[in-house]
Amino acid sequence: MLQQIKNTKSDKQLTQNDLARIAYAGCLNLFHTNSMFKPWPLGMYFVMDIVYVKKISEDSYQFQTGWGSTESSYLNEMPKYFTSLVTKNTSEIQKDHPDIVCNKIGEEKLRIDCSYRKANNFGKSKLGFLITSPQSSFHYSYLFRYTLVIAPKPGLFPGRNE
Repeated sequence: MLQQIKNTKSDKQLTQNDLARIAYAGCLNLFHTNSMFKPWPLGMYFVMDIVYVKKISEDSYQFQTGWGSTESSYLNEMPKYFTSLVTKNTSEIQKDHPDIVCNKIGEEKLRIDCSYRKANNFGKSKLGFLITSPQSSFHYSYLFRYTLVIAPKPGLFPGRNE
């Protein structure tokens, strides 16, 4: 969805509202209703975190993060944001994720983390897990986390807040 959402527009740059729409559409296959929003009847909510990098010199990168989430009560309140562009060196990029280190100047990469996070009312039986429990990781209690690294279409990044 990140790659296709701006196909019909002349301005291809992603906005924070695009992140909200992508997060909303990205989790509908599990929820199908507004149950993705607070109070989260299934005890979890969807989060999409992204990290954008562009190599601008031998040891210098543009770096930007963004996110979209259903951690809210309503669609128009969905958290969504792009941070400001900052400059980082190769070792800082390597620490973030080794797969986003670029080989040549001008190359861009995008790390996409999609996950469901546990809410306070999480219960494994709400998801049909009667014997086993889904494993969580990291400090946000991620469930079902998937990470993907791609080369974004030209013009999508850096993202902007509207």
